[in-house]
Amino acid sequence: MNRKRKWFSFLEILIVMMIVGILFVAFRSSFQVKNKDILYGQACIETLYGQVNNFLHAGLSSKSLFTWTTVIFPDQYIISFKPAQQLIELKYRKQGSDYIYSSIWLTGNSNAIYCSNNSYTIKLTGETYELHINKWLQENATLESFYLTWTNSISTWWSIFLQCDNQWTWCKTMAKFESDTRTISLKKQMCLSFSGTNCLEWDN
Repeated sequence: MNRKRKWFSFLEILIVMMIVGILFVAFRSSFQVKNKDILYGQACIETLYGQVNNFLHAGLSSKSLFTWTTVIFPDQYIISFKPAQQLIELKYRKQGSDYIYSSIWLTGNSNAIYCSNNSYTIKLTGETYELHINKWLQENATLESFYLTWTNSISTWWSIFLQCDNQWTWCKTMAKFESDTRTISLKKQMCLSFSGTNCLEWDN
């Protein structure tokens, strides 16, 4: 009478282990690349916010701006969000004329680190608008001390940042910067969970 085999052979166990190992490596690589891109995208947002927020605080405290050759004491500090150009400009106004202090391009150059690579790009979306801070927040007859452009009725406005693959087959809402004239602030909110291009949960 034949006895039923109760155990797997060594060869069978070895084959199963090899299959599990191959599947583990395949899914692990895919998971790591996906999450690495998200982490790099978040680093891009943090870099952008750091530069913009530093300039905002310079305006709120009327600090001087430094260039390679001179020190500038602006009459007004301007943060300009330009989605069509994928550009954030930090500008200042002196004696009625506007000058560019710094241009932040979302094209992966040195002043926007982690904002693009071979698999994704961070995109600025929405309408063009500017945030103006007058020197020492002093009001005059024609301008408020802290205001958003193209209509005086706006008290808050958002800049939305998407992370998209370079073939435009997917996008995720990564973050938004909220300019708020009521609190004289520029707030950053990061997305905690995604559904397609939409954010399901913000960090605050």
